[in-house]
Amino acid sequence: MIPVPKSLVSLSAFSAFSAVLATQPSAPDPIPAPLRDLKWGQLNFLHTTDTHGWLAGHLQEPSYSADWGDYVSFATRMREIAEAHGRDLLVIDTGDRVEGNGLYDSSEPKGTYTSQILRQQHIDVMSSGNHELYKKTTSEAEFLSTVPSFHGHYLASNIDIFHPTTGELVPLAARFKKFITQNQGARIVAFGFLFDFTMNCNNTVVQPVEETIKERWFQEVVLDKDVDLFLVVGHVPVHSREYDSIFKAIRAIHPETPIQFFGGHYHIRDCARFDSNAYGLASGRFMETIGFMSIDGLSLGDRKSRSAGLVFNRRYIDNNLFSFHHHTGLNETTFPTERGRNVSRLIRESRTALQLDEIYGCVPRTLWVSRVPHSSEDSIYTWLHQKVLPDVLKDKSRSGKPALAIVNTGAIRFDLFKGEFTRDSAYIVSPFTSGFRYLKDVPYDKAALVLEILNKQPKILAPSLDGAPPSPWSLAAPEQAAYRHGVGNSDDARRGGPTRNMPNNQNPMFSNAYPQLEVVPGYTTIDDLGADGDDTLHSPVDFYQVPNCIDSLILGNESAAPETVDLVYVDFIEPYITLAARYARLSVDVPRESDIYMPSTSLTDLIVQWVKDNWSCMVQP
Repeated sequence: MIPVPKSLVSLSAFSAFSAVLATQPSAPDPIPAPLRDLKWGQLNFLHTTDTHGWLAGHLQEPSYSADWGDYVSFATRMREIAEAHGRDLLVIDTGDRVEGNGLYDSSEPKGTYTSQILRQQHIDVMSSGNHELYKKTTSEAEFLSTVPSFHGHYLASNIDIFHPTTGELVPLAARFKKFITQNQGARIVAFGFLFDFTMNCNNTVVQPVEETIKERWFQEVVLDKDVDLFLVVGHVPVHSREYDSIFKAIRAIHPETPIQFFGGHYHIRDCARFDSNAYGLASGRFMETIGFMSIDGLSLGDRKSRSAGLVFNRRYIDNNLFSFHHHTGLNETTFPTERGRNVSRLIRESRTALQLDEIYGCVPRTLWVSRVPHSSEDSIYTWLHQKVLPDVLKDKSRSGKPALAIVNTGAIRFDLFKGEFTRDSAYIVSPFTSGFRYLKDVPYDKAALVLEILNKQPKILAPSLDGAPPSPWSLAAPEQAAYRHGVGNSDDARRGGPTRNMPNNQNPMFSNAYPQLEVVPGYTTIDDLGADGDDTLHSPVDFYQVPNCIDSLILGNESAAPETVDLVYVDFIEPYITLAARYARLSVDVPRESDIYMPSTSLTDLIVQWVKDNWSCMVQP
C-alpha cells in the first residue's frame, strides 16, 4: 500500500483547517468533513460516469462544487503519487457525457463548449452512453469529434454507426485495445460496452451484449493467454445481466484472471462482486462522485500464483476540493496544475458566453425530486401537477378544451433549489427538447386509465410486446430503475423514506471521533464490499419512490370533471402511450391520430415561462 504523503495532515488536524475555496466564482466553498483515506494498490483507477455536461460542478451544493479543471488537476496529482511509488493510475469514463446541463445543452450546436473542455482530461479508456445515441446529430458529433479526440482510448465493442459521409456501417470506435501499463507492466485487455439499448436513432446500431460476446473477434481476443487483467468499461449497470454474461464468457476461458468492470447508467454509487477476482464499480452521476478503485496482490506475468492474495478496494470521492486536497496531501497553493487552472478558466468563459447566469426568477423554497414523497408540497412533481401544467400548458388552437396532461417523471432530472433560477437552472431541471402531442376528445375515464396502466402495470411494457422499450421503468429516473430492478446494494435504493430497509450505515466511530467537523447530509452507500465506500462521512438522505408518470387535469371551460379530454403527453413516451392505450381499450391509432400540441414548446419552456410569470425576484422574501 502506498504510504501517506508527508504533507497529508491527519484527520484530527482538520479542526484548525483554513477554508478551501471553490474554483468557479459562483460555486459554494466545500465544507470540511471527516474523511476516509484511499487504499492504493498496484493498479489504481479514477472513474467518472453519467456526467451529463456538469463540467462546471455543482454551483449550489458544497459537497460537489469542484469543476472539470479541478478534476484535471486531481488526476494529474494522483498520477504523480502513483508514479512516485512505481504504481499505475488509469482514468476511466463510461459515457452519458451529454444532456443535462446548460454548459452542454444551451450551445448551438449542442456540446460546442463541453467537447473542448472534456478533451483536456487525459482519459485512458472510455465508452459511449445511451444519451450519445438518442439523436443523429449527437451520435455523429461523437463519431466525428469525441472519438478522434480520444483516439486509441475510446472503445465501442457493440456499437456501429452509419458513416455520415459514406453511409457505410462502421464501428463507432475500436472494439477493444491491448496495452501494457507504464510502471507495473500489467498486460491489460480492455473492452467498451453499452447495455442492450433499443431507443437509439436509426443511424446507429447497438448489438445486444450476449450476441457480441459470441462474435469471432471477441472470442479470439479472450483466448489471449498473456493477460494480467481484463478491463471492461461500459455504460452498463454493474449489477446487470449484460455484465454477468461478459463475466461468464471470460471466466469460461480464464478461471482466475482478474477482471475489473466499470459501469454506469443507474446514476448510483455501487460496487458489484462477481467472484474473489472480479469486481465492478459504478460512480454516481452529474459529477457528484469521482470513483476510486485499486487492485493489489497481482502476480504480474506469473499465471501460477495470479489469484493469490488479490485485494480490491474502492472509494466514492465527493467531488470537491476539500476531498481532493486531502487525498493528494496538497493545499490551495500546491494542488492546482497549470492545465487544470486553464480548464477552469475555459469553463468560466464558456458559461459567460452562453449567458448561463441570466436570471429568470427566484425560487422561494427548494423543490425535491425524491427527498420527499411525490405528493408533498415540497415535491417538484406537486409543483408541476398543481401549478406549471395547469397554468401554462394551453394550445391556442384548442382554446377552452379540457385536457389531461401526462408527463413521465424521468423528464425531470434534478432538484430545484431555493434561490436564483437561471438559464442554467432550466437545463439542469429539465434538459430535454421533447415536445407535446395529443389525442382529441378522448373519454376522460379512458385517459385516466392510460395513466393508471403506465404507473401500475409495468408488465405490459415487456420487450416481447410489439417492440416496446426494453426497460419497464425507463419512464422514471435511472436511479429508480436501480431500486425497481432489485439492485439492493445501492445508495439510492437504500436511502430512507418508505424504501429504507436497513439501519443507518454511518460508522459512529468516525462521526463521534471528530465532533469539530460537520457531518452533512449526503451519500451513505452500502454495496457488495460493505458500508465504508464513501470517502466522506455523511448523515443519510431520505429517498422516496415516484411513479412513472404524473398527470394534470386542465379543465378549460369546464367546472367539473369533463366527459372527454385532449390526452396530452410528452412525445418521448409515445411508444408507452400507444401500448397503454391498447390495454385501456381505447379505440385509437396513437401514432397516426395524434397531433402536435403547442408547437415548438418543450417542458423546459413551460417551466421557464411559469417561473418568469410567478417567481419574480423582486417579490421574494
